[in-house]
Amino acid sequence: MTVKEHQLSNFGGKPLNDELLHQIRNLSAQEISWLSGYCAGLLDYQSENISVPDVANLPEANPVAGSDSKSGSKSAQPVLVLYASQTGNAQSIAEQLFDHLHAKSIATELKSSLEITVKELANYSAILLVASTHGEGEPPDDAIDLYEALTSKKLLSKGSLLKDLSFAVLGLGDSSYEFFCQTAKDFAQSFSKLGAQELIEPVLCDVEYQQPAAQWIDQVSVAVTALVAQTSATQSSASLVTSNAVIGSSSTPIAEVNTSYNKDNPFKATVATIQKITGRGSPKETYHVEIDIEDSNISYQPGDALGIVAHNQQPLVEDIISLLALDGEVSVDYHNQTLTLKHYLTEYAELTLVSKATIKALLELEASVQLQEIYDSGYSEFITNHQFIDLLHIARPTITAQQLVDILKPIKPRLYSIASSQQEFEDEVHLTLNHISVNNPYGERYGLASHHLTQTLSEGEAVSIFVEHNPKFKLPAVDAPIIMVGPGTGVAPFRAFLQERAASNCTEKNWLIFGNPHFDTDFLYQVEIQKYVSSGLLNKLDLAFSRDSEQKVYVQHKLLENAVEVWQWLEQGAYFYVCGDMHKMAKDVEQALLTIIQEQGQRDEEAAKQYLKALKINQRYQRDVY
Repeated sequence: MTVKEHQLSNFGGKPLNDELLHQIRNLSAQEISWLSGYCAGLLDYQSENISVPDVANLPEANPVAGSDSKSGSKSAQPVLVLYASQTGNAQSIAEQLFDHLHAKSIATELKSSLEITVKELANYSAILLVASTHGEGEPPDDAIDLYEALTSKKLLSKGSLLKDLSFAVLGLGDSSYEFFCQTAKDFAQSFSKLGAQELIEPVLCDVEYQQPAAQWIDQVSVAVTALVAQTSATQSSASLVTSNAVIGSSSTPIAEVNTSYNKDNPFKATVATIQKITGRGSPKETYHVEIDIEDSNISYQPGDALGIVAHNQQPLVEDIISLLALDGEVSVDYHNQTLTLKHYLTEYAELTLVSKATIKALLELEASVQLQEIYDSGYSEFITNHQFIDLLHIARPTITAQQLVDILKPIKPRLYSIASSQQEFEDEVHLTLNHISVNNPYGERYGLASHHLTQTLSEGEAVSIFVEHNPKFKLPAVDAPIIMVGPGTGVAPFRAFLQERAASNCTEKNWLIFGNPHFDTDFLYQVEIQKYVSSGLLNKLDLAFSRDSEQKVYVQHKLLENAVEVWQWLEQGAYFYVCGDMHKMAKDVEQALLTIIQEQGQRDEEAAKQYLKALKINQRYQRDVY
């Protein structure tokens, strides 16, 4: 018998018989997590009708040094591991931290930011937050309500709401965006203003987040252990570790994904088809790409993304070397390996996205009035049609090869929503993407992966890929009606959704709202979509071709035009999906949806927001926006 088993078997005052306790101890971690959540809910339900146990007859525990020994003290309250996650990375890290604390028998709860209110935060001894930043400094969808509440002037004016707890924050972000890890920064600032004490300083992670996140987990585990150290084996073994799952969760069971392939170890697949699917005269270059994954054992589900690992184009690499008057064959150090400068720039350096940190590093090496203006106030506008080489044209710095390596960020894979169902295309994965090409005064600039896939590669050539699972964007686990809003390449996952529903003989209703500039040149997958309408799989199709009428019509307008039916579908249990541009389209669609809930549901603004929040909690409102 292990020490812990001995402690459990000798736990005094247990109200359950030995046989039941034995059965509980033999449950899996997942089963225990579910059971603890169930029991917590049952306790809440029964609390009005049962008396509270007489705490005077329970064994007395020694208080943690520096804590209040009164009832409701820090040591008596659980730790909250909280995540604000858009794609699942923040959630994964939070789950790892939860497991660490669980292993230490520390009373801990795991929750999404969607599942908790500001008032409830005060029920914990510590808040350990993992938060991603979405778009231009915005919180993830599930964190919007909590974020707005915590950053409101009214709440912050109270000052001491969280004075009895401690906190630690890990931020996930991308320094190529201006507001790097802004959500995490704002949460940490609000916690401090509300009186909470820092356990450790906030850690802000860039794209390569795995190592600093692992270090943060270790540091936080040590700090929390010190904060809520248990003083007896009995108290330690009696700690209740609770993991709260989303009630009513309807995510599709996750298929077994081959985890041996990732961004560091991608699968060498073959490009089978590269086909332009916009017509002559279209303002967009949109392509349909089919990739052969036979013999890879890769599996994916509709809603997942495909990562493309691409290298920088040789002309771009050579132009940078020439512009800086450097030798491409000179040796440089990068992550404990020696490479030639040309090799580094080709395979490891992020050259097509501009990081604000890189601009700052350039300014520290050499002053530039124009570059300073971009850094101070023009960054967001500048990055829409400029790349790293344009910074060099502006600043004309004199730097060494090693200095160049030190200021650049690591290249990152590009992710694309998968546009196929593996039930229909077992050994293929399809993508729908725009070829990115922009002009500025210094030259023509191309997107890294879009140019690689559509212009550099030919059919039959190899491409490096991996599947990025997206648990936040999935078909309902139980068949239900779905409304899909996907303008432009945002239609990609919905092509996969429809293929999946056709292959599985789903009889529930499907509604697609698609938009693009022109009917004649930009109706992506027109033949397929019309076939689905004819077969009855696609029950309703609304099209918004914005440039085909005097007044521009977008997908949000189609929603409002069909407000009565949208509301009917929602009340019938429909799931609502949005894919595409996050900067304007997704916000306009959400506002249209709130208007429909208000007007058709006869609710005020606050009640409409609560209705939408309930859709999110039950995963009936899902977004894949970028």
